Amino acid sequence: MRRWAALAVAVLITSASVAVGPAAAQGGPPGPVDALKRQFRKEHGVRTSETARVYFGAKSRNAFRINGRVQFGPSGAVAVDLTWRDVPEPGTGTGGTPSEKPPSYRVIRVGKDVYYDVAQYPGPVPDGKKWIRRNHAAGMTRYLAPAASLQPVNVYDPSILRAVLKRSRSTPVSGGRLYQGTMSHKEMGRVSKGHYVDPFSGLSAKKSKGKISWRLWTGHDGLVTRLVTTDTLGEAKTSVFARTDTRYTDWGCRVVVTAPPADEVIEQDDLTGYVPKPEPAR
Repeated sequence: MRRWAALAVAVLITSASVAVGPAAAQGGPPGPVDALKRQFRKEHGVRTSETARVYFGAKSRNAFRINGRVQFGPSGAVAVDLTWRDVPEPGTGTGGTPSEKPPSYRVIRVGKDVYYDVAQYPGPVPDGKKWIRRNHAAGMTRYLAPAASLQPVNVYDPSILRAVLKRSRSTPVSGGRLYQGTMSHKEMGRVSKGHYVDPFSGLSAKKSKGKISWRLWTGHDGLVTRLVTTDTLGEAKTSVFARTDTRYTDWGCRVVVTAPPADEVIEQDDLTGYVPKPEPAR
């Protein structure tokens, strides 16, 4: 009788393990890296809203606002469409308010091709051309094009996101988790797939002595909802740093980014030495 009782208990324990084990495994939220990789599907994407400021001491000198759409493919972020503009400092106009809203500029990246609107070009452009295809470094476009962002941390790169999480302390917060940590530019260069260049100093990881501190929030689904970074641009004793605050919404929304019409595009190199023809005398 005792043998039958022992056998029955063993069967019950085994059955409970089989039934409960997979359910428990499925019930937990996915990790941020796995959640990100699940978004890498054709014509899926995310929307972003960002404010970036550069500080000299306690006062910011340069500020930018960036709104973008990022399109994914199986390999990650394959295209972006964004607008950016300067953010005027308080007191730049009459009555302590900005005199007028600064103009917005647009950047489109499809694969390796990057286009920026002609308003960002300092020289003359032929009539009918509205876009310039960039084939080398061109101001802010160089840093905005990869991820529609000035963040020194590319959250669409699984290797970088994994390294950030590994160097973070994690705490539960309402709706998800908060990750906080710090990494030097040199470390960022080692974990990045490509050649890492800090978007604010313009220095490569090998030459930069700066570091990045972050607060990264994820939702109940493991996806990033907000990233706030402080990017020290030089030695720790300097007072020059950048602070970037990005919010991520509508993960999984349909995003299809297309290149501008070919007849509206001119190559950047073709503008070298361009001088418009003078209008005929009347």
